[in-house]
Amino acid sequence: MKILNLAMKLIMLLFWAGIIYALIGPDFQEVGLMPLILGSVVLVMHILQMLMLKRVSQILHPTTKDYLAVLVFGSFAMHTHRARLKEIMEENKQTNAQEK
Repeated sequence: MKILNLAMKLIMLLFWAGIIYALIGPDFQEVGLMPLILGSVVLVMHILQMLMLKRVSQILHPTTKDYLAVLVFGSFAMHTHRARLKEIMEENKQTNAQEK
């Protein structure tokens, strides 16, 4: 799973490099609007994921590095945060069950 996640992060880096090249590269007129549209859609989705991380920030205490990783890699960077959140929720369930 870690290898697949790492491979997908590499693909995301290549995607962002392609978007940046489409924006500032010499053939801007030839590529058209498709890279801009795709980049915008992916950026909006990653910003939404950052907002989800912000929503649980009191529990997970993410760093600026975590937010930047989510902005660049999206759900591939959220994997560790989801696992931590699930672990914390399980601990809370066990604590609540013991109190009753």
